[in-house]
Amino acid sequence: MHPLYIALTAIDVIAVVAGLGMIAGWLWVLPRDQDPIFHRSFWRLEGVSLLFLTLSSALILVSRSLEMSGGPFSGLPQVIPEVLQATRFGSIWWFRPPLLLALWLLWLLGFTSSRRARWVGILMFIALAGVAFTRSETGHPADHGDFRLGVFVDWLHLLAAGLWIGALFCVTLVIFPALRRRMRERRPDLAADIFQRLSSLAGWGLALILVTGIWTAWKQLGTWSALFNTAYGQILLVKLSLVALLIVIGAYNRFIRLPRIRHAHGWDARSNRWVHWAARMHQVTQDECGQKREIKRCYRAVAIESLIGVAVLVAASVLLHGMPPVAMVHVPAGFGTVSANGRRSGFGSDPASLNPSMSMASTMPISARTDRSTPRIHFSFGESGRVDQVTQTIRIRALDTMRFSPAIVHVQPGQTVRFRVTDAGRLDHEFVIGSAREQKKHEKEMEAHPDMPMHDPNGITLKPGQTRSILWRFPDHPMRLEYACHEPGHFAAGMIGQIVVGQPGSTD
Repeated sequence: MHPLYIALTAIDVIAVVAGLGMIAGWLWVLPRDQDPIFHRSFWRLEGVSLLFLTLSSALILVSRSLEMSGGPFSGLPQVIPEVLQATRFGSIWWFRPPLLLALWLLWLLGFTSSRRARWVGILMFIALAGVAFTRSETGHPADHGDFRLGVFVDWLHLLAAGLWIGALFCVTLVIFPALRRRMRERRPDLAADIFQRLSSLAGWGLALILVTGIWTAWKQLGTWSALFNTAYGQILLVKLSLVALLIVIGAYNRFIRLPRIRHAHGWDARSNRWVHWAARMHQVTQDECGQKREIKRCYRAVAIESLIGVAVLVAASVLLHGMPPVAMVHVPAGFGTVSANGRRSGFGSDPASLNPSMSMASTMPISARTDRSTPRIHFSFGESGRVDQVTQTIRIRALDTMRFSPAIVHVQPGQTVRFRVTDAGRLDHEFVIGSAREQKKHEKEMEAHPDMPMHDPNGITLKPGQTRSILWRFPDHPMRLEYACHEPGHFAAGMIGQIVVGQPGSTD
């Protein structure tokens, strides 16, 4: 996991959660009759939040492009258009610009008039929820398809983080500073009311986080042992520990600090025994000094919670770049494994229909079938190449994160390329060239006949640590192709790369 990619992902996750939390704080933490007091400071910081989100949206595009291409920054002008046109991430990312434009227009309306700030805030929360959905649709839950149950559960998890952690950001940066400045106006009820609302909102957010988090963790881990025996599980343990710390602090605020605030403001000091006990144990006085002291302590506690919340979001970003253990579990014995008779089924063809000499040639080592006399099988997307025709060598790594590095390569029409592929993980992988349509067709065949041997020359299998080469001559016209791994579960998890033949933007 490259630290740069993790850092850029963390910036985007924090920006989404902060944006959701700022609006949630405005809508549900602030009493409605207090809008004018906090209006200017809130909408200024909301503008900073939107600027942060706009920047993070651009950075996450850069991050994914670098991750897919495996190349330097200098190649971004060529890679980014390909990511936007040819990848699933790009198709989802395109929803962000119109959502961000709508958010900026709504922010301008809310900033210029406090009268319409409430309904503007509701519309902004809906738009921010849409931005959050683009995150869930490009994460691990979406590896098995769009609009799956896992995607919506992850989306609810992210929304809950906004209601809880994001609202803490709002209170820390906007509400409490303004509240402390206005203590001289002797509004003893306002602090207690705001803290009560924050506690209630955090409680609902926590409940939703626990439900969705437990479901997601179980789906990603598969077994309890994976929580302790895998890197993914250990990082998840760190995240869970931080969340548990937040829960402890939140419970202390709810059952100790909140009663102390209520007592300092003269609320329920006689009628509520719990408030009376908490105040007496901590020697809380009902005067202006006591009120200021309790507000200061609450501000400090919420600020600490916000910092821990940032650490939770960073841990979540690390998990987004790790492969869940459930995707790395070895398949059952005999399911799609190598046998003495060869590999699994061929690519879009029946081995029995092949010419005997071709079948024999395709099962020979690649180095033994690259001379001029070797018969070649022709596909609509090219044919096996010869050593004397090779004009470029492209090195590719197959990773246990169910990704190829690089994930986008460019070749010229009619060019013969040597793909030198290394299995850089601890699982078996494949490298199969074909069109998107043929890749999907091939995947269905593999699911139906996992033990059929592979005979086609456009694919190779690799053991952990193994490096093999495949020579491929591409057609004389521009098109888009893919290279994929069809080990059980790998294609569904998104182990697909893009081959752009000819000029960017061309289609097959």
